[in-house]
Amino acid sequence: LDTAKCHESSGINAEYGHRTKWSGIKRKHLSNATPFSEAIKQIKKILSGKYIIGHDLQNDFSVLNFKPHGCLVLDTAKCHALRHLAGLPVAQRPSLKKLTGHILGKDIQSSSHCSVEDARAALMLYKAVKDNWHSKVNPYLNDSYWNVPTTT
Repeated sequence: LDTAKCHESSGINAEYGHRTKWSGIKRKHLSNATPFSEAIKQIKKILSGKYIIGHDLQNDFSVLNFKPHGCLVLDTAKCHALRHLAGLPVAQRPSLKKLTGHILGKDIQSSSHCSVEDARAALMLYKAVKDNWHSKVNPYLNDSYWNVPTTT
């Protein structure tokens, strides 16, 4: 597959390539694609100021040259509550496939990668621990860390 030729004809930056195994993108998907630079502008506009739920997002943000505020990023790869629920070591950064299998009992990414399937899995994982998200991800966000009295 000649990714450079395909990307030149579609306006996509050739340095990124298709990476079909991970992206799910094939040559046919690029025939009427929005040019890469325009797509990045649109994505940044959509994401700006919004909560972003996903798995292992730093590479996605790097490609987009996008730096959202940390409190708006809900990255399932970094969530200790999910590791605990899955019975995995806290020091291990598990794959989305492994977390989804252990916690939701679902098998994902069994053939080619599907970003929609990944997004749904990350959202379901977030929902599984949303009440404990901040207490396990960042203990400083938990009032009990600071001994703040609760008001009734």
